[in-house]
Amino acid sequence: MYQRLYKEDLLNIEPELDYEFSKDYAHIMITGQSKNPKAVEEALKQEIENIKTNGISDEEFERNKRKIYGNYIKEYNDVGEIARMFLADSFKGINSFDYLEEYNAIGKKFAQQILQEVFKEENEVISIVEK
Repeated sequence: MYQRLYKEDLLNIEPELDYEFSKDYAHIMITGQSKNPKAVEEALKQEIENIKTNGISDEEFERNKRKIYGNYIKEYNDVGEIARMFLADSFKGINSFDYLEEYNAIGKKFAQQILQEVFKEENEVISIVEK
């Protein structure tokens, strides 16, 4: 989808996805830059609905799982990131090293279940910052 939107001149940079959670809340944030954010929002909604309807392919699931693992390991390359991660996890009552065990336990079926439960239009909020 990124390649298509980039070729259509709808995206300036690759969107980033961030997940934040605590005991009291959780949210997923997709950020990016576009000359036409409403068109990108619509494309994202369509892609999410397509994946919810047709499921996640094995190849796509494994590729994304490896990407998440790589991003997690990369955090250990920066002392500031390590400190941020350990401090945030400590406040949540989490041992940062437990992520690897949980990572190995995640399967495609669970990912598809989360996709169905989390990505609901009634939970969506969009913020557009213009200069």
